[in-house]
Amino acid sequence: MGNEIPGVAADAFAQHFMEDAASDLAGAEAAARTLGEVRRLGLETHAWELEAHGYTVLPPDQVGPPEFAARVRDVVLACGEKRAGRPLDPDGAALSGLNTPFGQVQMESSLLLEDEVFEQALMNEPALALITYLLGESCILNHLSAMIKGPGPDHLPLHTDQNQSGGPPPFTAYAQVANATWALTDYTPENGSLCFVPSSHKLCRPPTTREATDLSLFQPVIAPAGSVIIWHGNTWHGAFRRTNPGFRVSLVAYFTRGYLSRFDDLRTKIPSESLARNPPRFARLVGAPGLQGTTEGFNSYASARAARNNLFA
Repeated sequence: MGNEIPGVAADAFAQHFMEDAASDLAGAEAAARTLGEVRRLGLETHAWELEAHGYTVLPPDQVGPPEFAARVRDVVLACGEKRAGRPLDPDGAALSGLNTPFGQVQMESSLLLEDEVFEQALMNEPALALITYLLGESCILNHLSAMIKGPGPDHLPLHTDQNQSGGPPPFTAYAQVANATWALTDYTPENGSLCFVPSSHKLCRPPTTREATDLSLFQPVIAPAGSVIIWHGNTWHGAFRRTNPGFRVSLVAYFTRGYLSRFDDLRTKIPSESLARNPPRFARLVGAPGLQGTTEGFNSYASARAARNNLFA
């Protein structure tokens, strides 16, 4: 009594916030595709390691032929020499005097358009399947960069990627950012390898200053050249200083969920030739329209809603 609206028989609700069968279906289909790809490629153990430890290492024989990783390494080094305007001496002495945020590291960003080999690395099936497992089909490439590390005194302190480009703590338990790093030279502590604190992603916070510099927490990644190291954005990680002569070479493919901003905005820069030689997922990753002026339904209302409601969409 007193709440009736003349001419309206019963209460009604605006539909925008109600359950939507189309977006629910889109989310369920995305989950089925993502988990199906993990199974097809035999990556179940790696998915479990991401859940349990916050990182995993794809060995070279699961990534691709060794000559491909060697070619990526050679192109990275050529780009590094070209951009620096100097050759990279075999003992790494030119890099040992660097003082960058990463220590004795020459970082080269925005590499995707430099060579077709970088497109192939981005689209590597096993690595992309695990990134999709962490971030969903709507994830985007934040940047593709290389790091060339020489001998020097600086360890890279423990940190998380989440609060570098995602947001402040407390972090969400699910990943909002994720990293796939190609080890293009052998990873050992003496070579300046990455390190992790296993299961630290479950803490949903970055390390304190004391924790970040506690070398007893550093668990090294020991992996041969051609491996790909993948981790959850919450996972505490850093790197050992390099004590061996020479340099450590890596290619970093850094991804975020679609609602976060990207460091390297490629949407208007990707040439049509790149879109033509790659599957539609490539256009989605870089945010560029496909050859038909669309990203294959990615921007549809159902897909956008699904990405808000389903971790795999």
